[in-house]
Amino acid sequence: MGVDPEMEAACEGWKARLRLGFCASEGRTLLARREHAGPLLVQKPFYPEGTTCHVYLIHPPGGVVGGDTIDLDVQCDPGSQVLLTTPAAGKFYRSRGPWAKQKNRFEVMDGALLEWLPQETILFDDCRVESLTRFELEDGARMIGWEMVALGRPACNEGFARGRARMGLEVWKDGVPLLLEQLNLDAAMFASPCGLNKKPLSATLVAYPATPRELDAARDLAGERRDFGATLIDRLLICRALGLQAEPVRNLLVSIWRAIRPGMAGKPACEPRIWAT
Repeated sequence: MGVDPEMEAACEGWKARLRLGFCASEGRTLLARREHAGPLLVQKPFYPEGTTCHVYLIHPPGGVVGGDTIDLDVQCDPGSQVLLTTPAAGKFYRSRGPWAKQKNRFEVMDGALLEWLPQETILFDDCRVESLTRFELEDGARMIGWEMVALGRPACNEGFARGRARMGLEVWKDGVPLLLEQLNLDAAMFASPCGLNKKPLSATLVAYPATPRELDAARDLAGERRDFGATLIDRLLICRALGLQAEPVRNLLVSIWRAIRPGMAGKPACEPRIWAT
């Protein structure tokens, strides 16, 4: 008796792939190329500030399970200005064994501006997740991006006792690495004073090219918070924060973005409308 192909595909998980290409044309940025397979897509772009193209990434299933893969590839052509965000938090559910895999790759060309500002990613207890976000910058490219990871669901009294996750973050400039980071998350890392120190929310913001002015702005906004740090290396601003809840950390990252965007993008911050819904 043969195996039902649909059942076999379901066991292997969803394979979602999205390719986006943006170009500058007549004073604004256009979504010029779009290719998707599986449950990952975008709808129409928005222009709340004229030139910059705001795009919302949509994952209709609402969550990722073991065996699923998500592959996002974004190319920003010279002179384009792109802001990408998500309408809701991403969710990686518990797994019976298979790993869920996610890869985000952003290629930002000369004179282009990319802002990658997704909502937080929630890692359920007993999940198995492998994720990599990679920025590839040409000379003259500008970028602001962040990643927020929430372990477990404290509001539901769910911790992170059995989950495992490998979270990678890379920033490359003209083929040379500026940041190569691999965070291996498990119960020991979560509880350790040298790890997350039982703080379920961890976040990283990166921005390039930054100056001491952006570094000072980030530190001033964080104030006396002991669970925040910021540094500037080779013009790459790196901010890190821990917290007990997502909202205060998210608010801090948004405030830093508001403060550094005028100097880096040449225009004031314009929050995506989806954040207010």
